[in-house]
Amino acid sequence: MNIALVSQLVAGVIVASFVAYNLFHYLLFLLVTRPKDASKIGHQLNEFEQRQLIEWTPRPNDFLKHDDETRTYDDVFGRYRDEQSNYSTCVFPRLAFSHPYEAEYALLKPRDGMRFLDLGCGSGAAAEYLARRSNIEVVCVTNSSVQAEICRRKFARLGGRGQVIVIDFDSLDLPNEHFDAIYALESIGYTKDLDAWLARCWRMLKPGGRLLIHSPGSLDHCRRTEDYLSVTAFFENWRYNFVGANLLVYKMRRLGFGPIHYRRLPFLAWGLTWNFIQHMLLWKYRLKMRTFVELERIIWRTSKVFVFGNPYNTVLATKPRHPLAPTLICSEGVAGVSDTDHELRASIPAS
Repeated sequence: MNIALVSQLVAGVIVASFVAYNLFHYLLFLLVTRPKDASKIGHQLNEFEQRQLIEWTPRPNDFLKHDDETRTYDDVFGRYRDEQSNYSTCVFPRLAFSHPYEAEYALLKPRDGMRFLDLGCGSGAAAEYLARRSNIEVVCVTNSSVQAEICRRKFARLGGRGQVIVIDFDSLDLPNEHFDAIYALESIGYTKDLDAWLARCWRMLKPGGRLLIHSPGSLDHCRRTEDYLSVTAFFENWRYNFVGANLLVYKMRRLGFGPIHYRRLPFLAWGLTWNFIQHMLLWKYRLKMRTFVELERIIWRTSKVFVFGNPYNTVLATKPRHPLAPTLICSEGVAGVSDTDHELRASIPAS
């Protein structure tokens, strides 16, 4: 075969693959930035989600359970890669190699003068991007002193429009109705009290404010005890709770959030993104994380339908400008309302 023709074919395949991969990313970007109405989910929890709330309760010393009981969060993720790298395992840029936090910008809709709260900020990649594109203030919360210093250096280049607080976000106490938006990108799984965490977000949001949560994995579609026990093994090793869209909507609706929107993207989709592939290689070969090996074992002994259909969850909820009174919220007649839910609802501050 003619060498020139072969070269043209190879070049054509490379160009077509590049175009197709970028179209794939753009499709995911469109899906994430156009989440669905959540009115059809979150009305009840399956048996495994209920067990999860009881059995997967993190403990105060769980910061030592990051891949190895002898390594803390800073030992594993302290400097991560560099100051420009993002911690989130799956974000959705318009194109494969463009800025990763474009979808978050589209969902949160920052405008000049707004105040944002970043719960579990990592090295501040998302906060810096949002603050660069709009004249907003961002309060970043992290339990890592190393990553806090990285955030502070980034904010110093932005004229100090950011504040960094080093604290376990379960202990955070900030003024009521203080923020226009709160976001948690893959950090909610570390909370030791999901109900209290969401209630604080409600309290700190201004009326009309938005709460954006990304959470990898969930038990929404878990149907087998074997699968649940396999994923539990990962939790025991990593101490990260897979909080899915169904569970989040279930809790948010009872607090009074509305409207609520969500998007689930199966592992078959989000696991092919360029950002996730980078993290996968980083975890295994640079950080040499034992957890990644454990995750591989779990995948192969768990139902492939469950694993590869397991979603990456995006949930976007709004605090109404005129929240429903508790009695009206109760009148939804949603199945499975617990005593805890009633107590939380009664504790919502009047606005």
